[in-house]
Amino acid sequence: MTMYSPAAERERRRTRRVRLVVIGALAVVFVGAALLWPRPTPGALTVATGERVAPAGVLQGELSADRSGEQVCYSVATSTGTAVLRFVPGWSADERLGLRDAAGGVVAQPGDVVRVLGDPGPVGSVAGCAERGRTWTVTSVQIRS
Repeated sequence: MTMYSPAAERERRRTRRVRLVVIGALAVVFVGAALLWPRPTPGALTVATGERVAPAGVLQGELSADRSGEQVCYSVATSTGTAVLRFVPGWSADERLGLRDAAGGVVAQPGDVVRVLGDPGPVGSVAGCAERGRTWTVTSVQIRS
């Protein structure tokens, strides 16, 4: 038969309270970290956009950028000429002309040699940009290594 001890009961309650406080503190830290963790954000500048397309081709070359007001115009120099780029909705650019995808991550900078997946269009220019060349609606960009 176990005897009741008030001191032992106080110690059990105290241990439970300490455990609850520690678990609560850890939960607050994890939730705070999740909420405050830096996330990629869209850039402050716009890029030429087009409709969503199914990728139909690959383009490789050096990425160039030209700022025109609050819009950044991107092009890729290839061995066959210049391709002017427009992007599916959600893409943007930052103040340093870094190209940001729809998730907000910087995927390329001017001067990078890139591999572009997208849909080629006719020769012309994209809205808001002066450069002419074959238009490409871009679905993804990778830096070529």
